[in-house]
Order: sequence, then structure tokens, then C-alpha cells
Amino acid sequence: MHITEPLPGEKRARLAFGLDWSAYPAKDAKEGRSRYAEDFSATHVVEMKIGAELIGGFCAPEAGEIRRLTLYSGAARVALLERVRAKAAVLVLMQDGRQVHLVHVVRGAVRHDEVLSLTQAGNRRDEVAQQCAKLGLSLTVLVSGDGLSPGDEPFSPGELLQLKKAGRIRRVPTGIPTAVVVLLVLAIGGFAAKQMWTMLNPPPIVTAPPSWDQQYEQAMRQVFDGRVALASELVPRVLAQLDTIDTNRSGWQFETASCPSTGFCSLTYQRAGGSFEDFTRAVPVAMLPLAFDRAGMRLTARGPAIPKAESLSVEHMKAWPDEQQLIEMLQTPPQRLSVTPLDLKSFGYVVRLEPSHSLLASPPPAGESHQALLREGNWEIDGYRWQAPLLAALPSNMVLESMDVKLDTAAPDELGKVGIHFVAKGKFYVVQ
Repeated sequence: MHITEPLPGEKRARLAFGLDWSAYPAKDAKEGRSRYAEDFSATHVVEMKIGAELIGGFCAPEAGEIRRLTLYSGAARVALLERVRAKAAVLVLMQDGRQVHLVHVVRGAVRHDEVLSLTQAGNRRDEVAQQCAKLGLSLTVLVSGDGLSPGDEPFSPGELLQLKKAGRIRRVPTGIPTAVVVLLVLAIGGFAAKQMWTMLNPPPIVTAPPSWDQQYEQAMRQVFDGRVALASELVPRVLAQLDTIDTNRSGWQFETASCPSTGFCSLTYQRAGGSFEDFTRAVPVAMLPLAFDRAGMRLTARGPAIPKAESLSVEHMKAWPDEQQLIEMLQTPPQRLSVTPLDLKSFGYVVRLEPSHSLLASPPPAGESHQALLREGNWEIDGYRWQAPLLAALPSNMVLESMDVKLDTAAPDELGKVGIHFVAKGKFYVVQ
């Protein structure tokens, strides 16, 4: 949040920009206001009524900043201007030195209230224009400041001084929301009813804990719940997705990618002559948000989405190798997955298998007989991108949990001393 200098003719009045805005029903204003104040850790609020809703702007100014001062919301005053209310969507950019106050209003409601640098303001202007185009809204851009590109119409910050009493920021009212009172009454009533029921119906004997068989069935359901993808399908697909990543972008070089089994990969770039502004200006929306480290040498961006892949299935259990067969199939020498007996370890392809263990920490009860039980263990495979066909041949008892990919500038001579190196990790399952 940014608080301006004193307003002309009002020594104790200030405008504030950069509030967090949300909408809530006017009839439940107390509950909505309290909920969003808690979500934003806010102490002060300004409200505007739009139809049957209230649009609230929340902030938490320091006590020392506002002592003996009266704060007004600059975004609220923008939204209340007649020339703004008459249009479907308006974007106002006001330069204040090296900062820019950005206010985006849609049908009288504040959508964005931000304090940006001059460089950031240009990027946000393009993003807001794209959002309005997708929604079919006609956007009017009002601009004030020599450091900004001209807009559709000029704007004078003096227009905000015409609404002297509008947009007053006040402390969030304290008190217990009606919903909390209702829940408290219901809880007391429920507790009283439970006590009465207990008196009339003594509790039965404590239910016995789940048996070992029930615990084992629950553990089996968690293994085959459909959320873990087969490594043979997912690893090659993720590597193929990362092939589309530009290794050099605006003076930054790709360094690493961290990919979970679901969601999105996270990309890390290291500086190679570029600046944060260069990268921010050219980065596509799909790679947002960006995070820059304090040292100024690295940044992180969102990578490609993890593709869908077939999950671990009970139907494939009959074809699963046992643990010893899995070791002989995967580990060197020689690599059993290779078409020819080639010791791939010399090319950096290494398989690590940890001993498997039972799904449950406790053994089956003594004296009970059980069929073959499922066991799980951890695996890790290090290699290079060109070895992806080996990964596609992994058996159907191996699932992927995570994969890290990096640009390796110390690769073997056979790879030209530069290669895409990966470390894939996951679990394997065997029946014993």
C-alpha cells in the first residue's frame, strides 16, 4: 500500500492506493466484512455499494503512518467519477514520480488497485486489455504522466479532489458476526441434546479398533487410488514437454526444472547477461508468476503442465516382476533394459533400488494365514535425455513421484560435454 502526500487544502488528508478488494452481499455485510478482513489481515476498510453487493477495499496501515490522519481510497474515488461510471471498463494510470497508481474499474466496481513501477505498469496495461477483450468489455484507458504511453483520454489527478468526503477508510468494526452467534447457539443446543441422549442411552462398549486385515485393505486402497502415474509413461512425456522450453530467453539461461507427479513444473533460469526487466517484458503469461532471488542471479517461473498418464492398476499385478527380478532387470551391469548388452553406467545412467518393506509397520497376527502381500520400496534413476527409451520400458509396478531436470555442462565427452540430465524418483511395488 502507498499513502500519498497531503492533499491540497487538506493538511491531514491522504489518498491510499494498493488496497485488497473483494465483493460480498450487502445483506450479510458484517459476516463478509469480517471474513475478508481476516483473510487479508486487514485493520481498515472502505466500502462501496454496487447493486445488491458491497465492494470492500481492505488494508492494514501502520499505526505510526496514520496517526492524526484521515485516509481516503484513491481507487474508490476513481470508481465514483461520473466519466468512469458511464463506461463498461476503465483503466486509470497515474504517474507519481517513479511509481504508477493503477486502478481498473469494471461496471463501477474496483477490480485492481496496484502501485507499480513504470516498467511494470506497461505490462499490466497489456494484461488488463487482454482480460477485457476475453470478457467482451470495451476498455477505456485514462493516463496521467509524461513517463507513460498516451491513453484513450487524458486524466488529471485533480479530479480526485472533487470528491472530498468520498472513499473514507475506516477501522474494521469489531464484534461477533451473526453467523458466529448462530453457530454458538447451535453448538450449545447440540451439546445439551447430546448430554440428554447420553443420559437416556448409556454408551455401548467401546468399538474394537480395526483389524489388521482392515488396515491392510485401507493401505491397498490408498496405493491404487488412481493418483500415482506409471513412470514408464509419465517420465518420457515430461521430458518431451521440457523439450519445448527455450534454453536461452532474454539474457537468461535455463538451469533446472523440478516436476511433481501432478500440477506444473517449476523452472529456474540463471543470469547470462540479461536483467529482470528484460525477462519480465518478454515472458509469456503461461510462465507467470515469476520469483526473483535477492542475489539477482536466478529467477523461477512456472513450467509446462504435467501431462496425464496411466495410473498404477491392480489388473497389471500378475505381470509384475518380483523384487529380485526387478533388480536384475534394472541395475547394471549390464543394463537389462538396453537392446544391446551395453554398460550404460559409463554414460551416467544409474539405477538405485532400496529394499522393499510391508505396507503396514506391524506384521500380520501370529497364527493367521495370508495370501501374498503387497510391499513397496523407493527407486531413483539418473540419466540423460537421450536415454528416455529405457524409461519407457520400465515395468508397470513403478510409479513416478518427482523428477528434476538440469542443463549439464559437464556431461561425458560422448554427449558433446553438454546434455539434459534428469533424476527421477518414485516407488515400486512387488508381491511377496
